Amino acid sequence: MIWRKYSIDTTVEAEEILAAFLMEELGIEGVEFSDQRGITEEEAKTMFVDLYPEGDDSIEDATLSFYVEVLSKEDKERRKEEVEKAFSDPLVDHSYTLNSSNIFTEEECDEILRALREELENMSSYCNIGKGTITQSETEDKDWMNAWHDFFHSFAVGDFFICPSWEEIPKEAEGKILLSVDPGTTFGTGQHETTKLCLQALGKYGKGKERVLDLGTGSGILGIAALKLGAKEVFATDLDPLCEGAVEENLLKNTLSKDQMTLFIGNILGQEKEEQAFRKSCEEKPFSLVLANILAPVIIALAPEVPKFLEEGGIFIASGILEEKAEEVRKTLKAVKEWEILEELQEGEWHAFICRKKAYSKN
Repeated sequence: MIWRKYSIDTTVEAEEILAAFLMEELGIEGVEFSDQRGITEEEAKTMFVDLYPEGDDSIEDATLSFYVEVLSKEDKERRKEEVEKAFSDPLVDHSYTLNSSNIFTEEECDEILRALREELENMSSYCNIGKGTITQSETEDKDWMNAWHDFFHSFAVGDFFICPSWEEIPKEAEGKILLSVDPGTTFGTGQHETTKLCLQALGKYGKGKERVLDLGTGSGILGIAALKLGAKEVFATDLDPLCEGAVEENLLKNTLSKDQMTLFIGNILGQEKEEQAFRKSCEEKPFSLVLANILAPVIIALAPEVPKFLEEGGIFIASGILEEKAEEVRKTLKAVKEWEILEELQEGEWHAFICRKKAYSKN
C-alpha cells in the first residue's frame, strides 16, 4: 500500500481557511500546520510545558500538509468492511485496528487536487495565499519497515535475546534463547513493556508446555518464543491479515517450520461461523499454555472463557494491562473460580498476570 503526503505552500492568513476546506468539503481527517508564529496566551493555557517555542509573527509563509493512504477501489472496499466488522465487536482490541481514515483511490486523489487548486484560485481573490503550490511525496510499507533499521537493535529480556536479522549476534547473547525478529507492519518486537513481561513470564512458566495458544500474535514473537522453549505446536490468532506474512517470515528467520504455528485470522470470541468453529476446536483439544498480550478490556472478556481452552494445571499469561486497569483485571480473575493467580508482574505502567487453572476445576 502507498502512503502519500500533500503539502501546500501558503500563508498564515490562508492556512486555517484551507484546513477548514480540506476537512469540511473534501473529507480529510487531520491536517498539519507548519509556520513561524508564536504561542498565544490562550494556547499557552492548554500546554503543560516550562518553555514555550519562540516565534516570529513577521514571517507570513506557512505550510499546510495532509496525509492519505492510496488503495485500489477493491482494496478500499475490503478495508472498509474489515474495519466495520472490527468496530461492531465490543470485544475487539481497537488499538491495532486497520486504518480507516483518509483512504482514497488514485482517481479520488486526482479529484481532491483538482478541487484544492480551484479553491486556492478562488481564495486568491480575497486573501494572500502565498505561492499556492502543492507538492507530494510518498512511501510504501516496505520503506516504513526499512526505517526500523536506524533504531531497532538487539537486546536481552529474561532468558531470551532478541536480535534483528541485519545485526550480528553479539557475545552477550551466549547462554540465552535467541529470537530473530524483524519489525514490520504488525505489532510485536519485544521492545514494548507488555511483550517484555510476557517473555519474562514465558521463561519462568513456559518450559515443557507442548501445546500453546497465542491470542493476538502480531509478529508471532511470543509463539516463536514458546516453540524455542520446546512447544510442539502453537495455535495463534490475530485480527490483522498482515500478520500472516510477518509470522511466516519470522518463523523462517528462527529456522522453524511454518507448520509449527497455525494462524487463525479472526476473533476467538467472535460469532462468525469460522470463529465459532475455531473456538470449539480449542475447547475440544485444550492447551497447556495460553498467551494474551492484548489490552485490559479484552482480557476481562477472555478471563471466564480461557479456562475452557486450558487443560487442568495449564497456565494463562495475560499482559497489556495499564496501571489504572490492573485492579479491575485482578478482581475479574479472582472472580473466576477456575483461576489461581500465581504472580503479577509490572514494568513501568504495564501489568501482567500469570494464572493457573485449578486442577480440581471442571468446565
